[in-house]
Amino acid sequence: MYQLIIIPIVAAVIVQAIKLITDGKPKNFNFHHMISDYGGMPSSHAAFVASLATIVGLADGFDSTTFAITFILFAIVIRDAIGFRREIGRNAVLTNQIAKATIDKQKPQYLNEQVGHTPLQVLVGSALGVAITIIMAKFFNI
Repeated sequence: MYQLIIIPIVAAVIVQAIKLITDGKPKNFNFHHMISDYGGMPSSHAAFVASLATIVGLADGFDSTTFAITFILFAIVIRDAIGFRREIGRNAVLTNQIAKATIDKQKPQYLNEQVGHTPLQVLVGSALGVAITIIMAKFFNI
């Protein structure tokens, strides 16, 4: 049963690594960004919950109560990533613009503007999460 925990974590880490390698930012692939980088393509949050729902569906059946619960969790996380967290990112852009215009330029601290996800980022992250899970489930004979 440990695979139900390990596989979604591995899927999220793989997708997060893909994001950091492909985002074009120099020296971005490091431990700090692996655990703290939000937003961007693809969504590791979406990969994580899609992987969880997929592995539970494969293990317990797609008509089980546990799959229904994980699918609802998936829907909540995706809605949050596209909706609420994306609005936080938009707010951060405006707040940083105000800060740049009004705060002393010595050592300002700006908000992270890349917090939420676009629907495409979520779709790609979810697809990768499902694909990685299916491959790993075959490896673990689930």
